[in-house]
Amino acid sequence: MLKSKTGLSNGSSWLRQSLVVFQFTIAIVLVCGVLVISKQLTFLQQRNLGFVSEAKVIVPLRTQEARNQYATLKSSLQGTSTIQQISAADYLPGERIWSDMMYYSEGGNMDNAILHFRNRVDHGFIEQLNLQLIAGRTFTTNRAMEADKILVNETSLKKLGIEVAASIGQKIYFDWQGQHYAFEIIGVLKDYHQTSPKDKIEPIIFELATEENSYGSILASVSAENISESLLTLEKEWKTLIHDTPFEYSFLDENIKKQYTEDKKTASIINTFAGIALVICCLGLYGLSMYMAERRFKEIGIRKVLGASVNQIVGLMSLEFVKLVIIALLISVPVSWYLLTQWLEGFAFRTTLSPLVFVIAGVASLLVALVTVSFESLRASATNPVNSLRSE
Repeated sequence: MLKSKTGLSNGSSWLRQSLVVFQFTIAIVLVCGVLVISKQLTFLQQRNLGFVSEAKVIVPLRTQEARNQYATLKSSLQGTSTIQQISAADYLPGERIWSDMMYYSEGGNMDNAILHFRNRVDHGFIEQLNLQLIAGRTFTTNRAMEADKILVNETSLKKLGIEVAASIGQKIYFDWQGQHYAFEIIGVLKDYHQTSPKDKIEPIIFELATEENSYGSILASVSAENISESLLTLEKEWKTLIHDTPFEYSFLDENIKKQYTEDKKTASIINTFAGIALVICCLGLYGLSMYMAERRFKEIGIRKVLGASVNQIVGLMSLEFVKLVIIALLISVPVSWYLLTQWLEGFAFRTTLSPLVFVIAGVASLLVALVTVSFESLRASATNPVNSLRSE
């Protein structure tokens, strides 16, 4: 068509129109995908995770020597001007907790026990992340006194069937190899996102480790204005005390952002294909408009002789293509709705699928179609009718 090879039979016009409808259906589906994925990513990134992640440095304790020196390292760094607070844990926010156990409440047994994820933390860890305590207290520095004491999150109590108001002092249990173990709830934490907001919140139990040399990572709160100086202080103390393990670090907020990497890649791919699809649609429409203008060359001349204005002729030609886009829109809306609903089902916390998405995609497609067709329509309507009506 673009080469002006218009010697195709009239019977093949349905194929040309079907291809344009197919192209626009794909394009509208992709545009809807771009809008919804962008909205969902924004929703996730703006969601309150339930803790403070800014100016938090993570230092992994990869060897036993490093773990053995944690208490000394904490003591030497705690009073410095650039290190505001130090604690440790087996698992930090943004990491999946791999330690789990089945617990049941009073009157239950292992047959109706609830799976909980277990995280051993140091005292001060809850306060350092600003996790919200809604009942009870957090851990003290007395490890012997805190033995068999636990903190739980709201989801844990809901699964166990325990009311928050009545939870402090209650015990939960698990049985292992014929032994019966009891743990007393001393505090309840408001639910927060341990992993990505894409995942549902699971029951979590916090314990104070019986020994300081068993944590997986150090969490250091540093001065936001002097991060470089804080890192130098951390590294200097590390190398002074620990010799067999290299100093490594990462930032908690950056680790959290990495959780969205895969979704950002998906969004980028969809954006690219949506752009390509719209370009192909424009080429298809332009070729079809050239073909239609050639076929109706004499008709346009007759209409001009009879007094039709340029706007009337452009409107007449554009109407046929608008009909094709509307047909594509009617096909693409249910397809997009189904596909995007299925995609959003993969998120425990998700945005709503608004009809406005399909309105925007439809209007954008109509504008693209009208702009593409109008160029050839204007050229055809501006042709001197004498040239189109004279005998060949």
